[in-house]
Amino acid sequence: MELFDSNTILAVMVIPMAFGFLLISPMGESLSASMSDKFPSLKTLRGRLLMGSLLIASSGFIVASMTLWISNTISEGAGFCAVNSLFSCDDVIGNEDYNKVPMIGISWAWLGIIVYTFFLWILMSINKEPNAEWVGSNIKLGFMATAIGVLPIIWLMYAEYQMEKICPYCTAAHIGNILLIYGFWQMGKLYDSGEWHKQ
Repeated sequence: MELFDSNTILAVMVIPMAFGFLLISPMGESLSASMSDKFPSLKTLRGRLLMGSLLIASSGFIVASMTLWISNTISEGAGFCAVNSLFSCDDVIGNEDYNKVPMIGISWAWLGIIVYTFFLWILMSINKEPNAEWVGSNIKLGFMATAIGVLPIIWLMYAEYQMEKICPYCTAAHIGNILLIYGFWQMGKLYDSGEWHKQ
């Protein structure tokens, strides 16, 4: 096994996603206690939700960008992650029948990059001005966008089922979306409770 095979690269890419999930989970307060002197925003639930969600979205963006690179590598005739008969990004991303967004015609990788850029924009805007009047609307927008994202994820899971293959990179990007649903939902609860502005 090579030092930097496709599995190792993916594992490194999802470390921020895993850490972000821990921050937005109920374990976030105890986990961030040792880091709150260096990162004061982690002392508050609002700060942990924003930082955790930013880590998840950043990791999702990197993974989505990697799927575009894999797609380009495949189009040039090379392979990247044909691990075995079940797990193969090359077979999933390189499949001409399923690698484009229906009706739009762009690759799923580009859609992932665009969507994660949108999530990052929402989260960075909220983080920059957490008490602005539009924050509640942006939290709801983020929640709705991530929730709607479940529909393409289901379709892509169906495509993988049809191919009898699983793309680990695609799956990591999908998991990032699911985690962001939880992050935006938690932010919405905090905002609606009135506690958002007290932190």
